[in-house]
Amino acid sequence: MTLLLRGGLGAGMMVAALTVGAATAAAQCRPGENSNEAKLLAHYSAPIVFAPQTGPSFAHGHIVLGADLTYIPKPDPALERTGACFMPKQESTQLSPVFPRPRLSVGLPLGIGLEVGYLPPLRVAGAKANLISGALSVTHPIAWAGGTPVVAAARVHATRGYVNGAITCGEDALQMTDPNGSCYGTEKSNDTFRPNMWGIDGSIGRAFRDRRLELYAGGGVTWLAPRFRVDFTDANTPPYHDRTRVEVDLRRVAVFGGGTYRLAGIWSATAQLYSVPVDVTLFRLGATATLGRL
Repeated sequence: MTLLLRGGLGAGMMVAALTVGAATAAAQCRPGENSNEAKLLAHYSAPIVFAPQTGPSFAHGHIVLGADLTYIPKPDPALERTGACFMPKQESTQLSPVFPRPRLSVGLPLGIGLEVGYLPPLRVAGAKANLISGALSVTHPIAWAGGTPVVAAARVHATRGYVNGAITCGEDALQMTDPNGSCYGTEKSNDTFRPNMWGIDGSIGRAFRDRRLELYAGGGVTWLAPRFRVDFTDANTPPYHDRTRVEVDLRRVAVFGGGTYRLAGIWSATAQLYSVPVDVTLFRLGATATLGRL
């Protein structure tokens, strides 16, 4: 998994830490759309968007099991310096360069397709993710070229869940030299990122080479409502428990294109380029297995 905002604590910690006894603050921060915090949340939401793995070619009754792995490039170093919600500090924000996702797709009557993706609560590169996604699509041929149909699809999708781990103050960010600095303590944070989102997309595709190769392209709009919660207790006396919340609401346009190549038997290989022009361009590889019919 990949997440963000490592190494920053809420600006209100110094005031709250002056109170008697263990202090806890649950401040809410809603940074502007152009803030580094908002852009980082968008950057790391992009690989979690439930984009289609293959082109618009659902067959009635077919059950397809798939999985893909998304490569996530690091953000611009300038974005990794937070300031709207946290104490300004330059930190590495990438816990892992990849994001995995298993999928199950079913072709229903009338060209309707149902997709479900689920990443169970397993620890991946220091973070534990529990994410579920779903999509409903309608596919229909719109033309014929070279004896094969040109197929179009419209689709709606949504993703809910959380990623939990030492996002704000990981092992390498902890320090015991500056009580007023960020991540002053010996215990890592236990933060939570909720990449809430839903969107619509459309695609068009066609098969080639005796239908062994399928190419497609498309685009869509996703409404993002990511929520980030800090959970860090410092080593001051009395200790300060930071529970700062970061909330943003964003809309992002994406374009994508890719292909599916049918291998031996039930197996196919997939590849896709997925780009959110204002945030990040991603590359993913995957495989599918057509298990049979309902």
